[in-house]
Amino acid sequence: MSQHIAVVGLGQMGRSALAILLDALPGARFLAVDRDERAVSTAVHQAPDRVKGRASDVTAGLDLTGVDLVLNLAGPFFTGSDVVARQALATGAAYVDICDDIEGTTAILALDAEARSVGVPLVTGAGLSPGVSNWMACRLLDEHPEADGIQVAWAVHESDPGGLAPLRHMLHMTVSPCPVLRDGVWGHSAGFVPDTAAAFRFPHPLGEIEAYDTAHPEPVTLARHFRRLRNAGCKGALQPAWANSAFSTLGRIGFGHSDVPVEIAGAAVEPAEFLWKLMWARYHRRPQRPRSAHTGVLVQALRGDEVIDALAVTDSEVMARGTGIGAAVAVVGLLKHGAHPGAWGVEVLPWRDSLDRFENIAAQRGGFTDGVARTALSAPSCSA
Repeated sequence: MSQHIAVVGLGQMGRSALAILLDALPGARFLAVDRDERAVSTAVHQAPDRVKGRASDVTAGLDLTGVDLVLNLAGPFFTGSDVVARQALATGAAYVDICDDIEGTTAILALDAEARSVGVPLVTGAGLSPGVSNWMACRLLDEHPEADGIQVAWAVHESDPGGLAPLRHMLHMTVSPCPVLRDGVWGHSAGFVPDTAAAFRFPHPLGEIEAYDTAHPEPVTLARHFRRLRNAGCKGALQPAWANSAFSTLGRIGFGHSDVPVEIAGAAVEPAEFLWKLMWARYHRRPQRPRSAHTGVLVQALRGDEVIDALAVTDSEVMARGTGIGAAVAVVGLLKHGAHPGAWGVEVLPWRDSLDRFENIAAQRGGFTDGVARTALSAPSCSA
């Protein structure tokens, strides 16, 4: 019997994940959902015999009758919306998302009891970071039983200003409290501020990068899964380095908040939307230059404050490619292995199989050419 999978959200990451799943699951049928009719049409065009499209605003609810699994890529997740997950529960469909915000992660984990009662698994945070980063952490903790801490760091350089949802996410991270586990006690720090800086040695071509506390959910789901952890944090950095200060400033002066729209010519406009349109207008007016991008995720195993091992993945592409691969890996893994009913981070999926599949798909797509690699140990991490 063929699986019926709904892919919700058809931006760059959604298109990437759908293309991978069409190859990885040749017997599956797909429902492609987005509020943009052009995005839906493009998705259907990939395989008209296997993909049906639906233009719909998912915030108003979504009919998932007959669907076996839902992959939700419709951000931004920091709004805390669990509409798609609740619809999956209502129809008995398994659920996977790429949520990379604390608010969205908390909203899904809060459905744990309900998911158990109806016998449905909900898996949140299946992308690159979080996602592949969590599986790398699982590997390190499996190989080092003495480790009691995990530090995740990510870095990204993208010359293309991208879509509105990723921009809203980046700005939101500068104003959202970052969960940090230190010595077994949870605390919160500000995002992208200098007093949480730490240096990390990424593989070539990224090199040494200063990164800052960021409100990603890895610390929360990893500590929930591995009760032995006493330290867990996530830091991030934009490249070039000046972009960190720029985004931090923009976020704090108002572009990182969505609660106060501004009226322009009689229309209510979210601050981030204005900034996004400005960035795109400037991008198209500048002289033509070669497009460049680099992405890196580094995960350190800690014993107290000591870094005892580290793994990294790097790619000469935007983070969207890695996120799409991670999401597809989680979908295939959940269909293959299943998961107990309830709400989980991606740690619930077998890390060996997940990392192997990630490397195989990445190689097929021409990305992450070094795979999951051990890397030089940076100095001990610091945090506020």
